[in-house]
Amino acid sequence: MKSFRLLIILLTSITALVIAAFVWTLNGDNDAPDTGGDDPAATTVPTQRSFPDLTPSATSLPPTTDLFGSRLEVPAEEFGVALRQEPATRPDPARPDYLTAPPAQMQWQRGWGGAALPVSGSDGPSLIHRGLATDFARTPQGAALAALDALGRALAAPEGTWQRVVEERYYGGGPALVSRFARSRERTPDAARYVVVPDGVRVRPGYRDDLALVEIASRTEGGYSIATWPMAWISGDWRVRVPDDIESLWGPAASVPTLTGFGSWKAQP
Repeated sequence: MKSFRLLIILLTSITALVIAAFVWTLNGDNDAPDTGGDDPAATTVPTQRSFPDLTPSATSLPPTTDLFGSRLEVPAEEFGVALRQEPATRPDPARPDYLTAPPAQMQWQRGWGGAALPVSGSDGPSLIHRGLATDFARTPQGAALAALDALGRALAAPEGTWQRVVEERYYGGGPALVSRFARSRERTPDAARYVVVPDGVRVRPGYRDDLALVEIASRTEGGYSIATWPMAWISGDWRVRVPDDIESLWGPAASVPTLTGFGSWKAQP
């Protein structure tokens, strides 16, 4: 059952296999009915919209959901589309919840096989090219986004791409780490379906701009499982700092009864 333990630790969102995905697509008809009359007063023409502007995105299809009903945008490219970055909108470091606050314009995009891939309009990634997301902000939010992105892409990306993700977005481990991911993917070929939006995210106190410990929470029976991922600032970007003992990535997660102290990083419409 180690392959299922991998999903719990890496995705921090799954405790059991789900039989079928729950997905819906929003459809609508915006055409106003024809009143058939000549009197202008017979037709009411709205002068103001009753719905807000949506978060700027590069989507081409209606939104959908992950396996647990969290909103996913559907980008024009299956590997995701980076949003326009506005650094001025980043969370204020002086706010008391700075280490749990989500970035501005937080969005989850549907990637390969239905995987939930994170993007923001303030803390990165500012570039997604050939299946790799890069250029995350040197902030706690940037570190957490990079962790969530690296974990999701390592499990969801197709052959030839996921290997590059592990090689370029993880520091340490070498060929042994690639082989370990390969075995896990072979045992769970539909792993992308289980890359879902987490229930809570936070960066541990003691954050520095060269090292961040990112904690990712997912609901389990009777509480939440917590996985901790060390992120190091290396060569101008955040990367997963792989421990010397690779198998520790597949070890048991910590457990807590509530999400107290965690921030919600669900999509922000």
